Amino acid sequence: MRLPISVMLMILTLIACDSARDVDVIQEYRGNSHRTGLFEGSGPSEKPSQLWRFLTLSVLTETPVIGGDTLFVGSTDRSVYALDVDTGKRRWRYRTLGNVRDAVAVDEQRVYAAGEDNTFYAIDRYSGEPHWQFPLDKTPHGAAAVREGLVYFGSFDDRVIALDTDTGELVWEFQGSRSFAAGITVVEDTLYAASFDGHLYAFDAETGEKRWRVSVGRGHWLTTTPVYREGQVFVGGWAQYMTAVGAETGEINWTIDTESRLDHPPSVAHGLVYISGMNALQAVDEQTGELRWSFDERIFRSPAVTDNRLYAACENQVCTLDPISGELLWRSDPLSDTVTTITVHGDRLFVTTIDGYIYALQ
Repeated sequence: MRLPISVMLMILTLIACDSARDVDVIQEYRGNSHRTGLFEGSGPSEKPSQLWRFLTLSVLTETPVIGGDTLFVGSTDRSVYALDVDTGKRRWRYRTLGNVRDAVAVDEQRVYAAGEDNTFYAIDRYSGEPHWQFPLDKTPHGAAAVREGLVYFGSFDDRVIALDTDTGELVWEFQGSRSFAAGITVVEDTLYAASFDGHLYAFDAETGEKRWRVSVGRGHWLTTTPVYREGQVFVGGWAQYMTAVGAETGEINWTIDTESRLDHPPSVAHGLVYISGMNALQAVDEQTGELRWSFDERIFRSPAVTDNRLYAACENQVCTLDPISGELLWRSDPLSDTVTTITVHGDRLFVTTIDGYIYALQ
């Protein structure tokens, strides 16, 4: 049966709209804007095979961000890369004058990257051409956040900074006493930032007005990106403590001694907080901090979580656990070197290694 031309045009329009929406979908650093490490994709249910791998020229230390069909990642070879998620082929490479250690931020038009040449970059998402640069006295550091025309980041010059995404002009800044070198988290109209002064801060995201600050570092650096879930913010640092703070009030709900320096944010899902460090992976109750289970291997990096699996970096392999019980389900084949980050996208894992490879496992 031949369809009327008007019906065919409507179908084609719907398909085109769906494709456009798919291209614009952005999977943020740690899976979502709250930085929980909970990803919408399922990941592989069984031991995966290598779909492709791509070699950069240096160390990869932070998780890629995926925008539509493109993977974006910074590297210590002074570059930001854009790769096709299906083939691993390079779409563009933008060379900076300094290493890019932290996760990039992505919106509909641009990729934002912190360079160790004391510069914050805005790069065209599709062409890799520069839009603008913002110079600083010291290195910007930590994953940036982008929301409603503003991009936010912290810096070793003791500031939290908000820039206009179109122009790169300064909108507001907060001058602290120590570095803000962990990632930024924005939840609705509130920005959360952790400082080397041992305090967690909450700011009005539009104006930069300080709403509260609370001492949780016991005099030591706070080094993990704040993680928000259901009214609580979770943060840790070199004092070895993980703390849950009320997001509205700044009041401490609980604190536990992890007996390990914390350099990477926890993952929070299924009513549990998954804490990685120099010791065993721990899962503690989200409301009380009580230990629920531990996995007796050193999982230094943040795990990635889905509805029914937890993927963790076990040396040069990916260990897959049941997120509720901690039972080991399977291990991937060994990769070329130590696993540094894991991102879940659909039924695939995108895994980076310390020797500069990005792997797509399916």
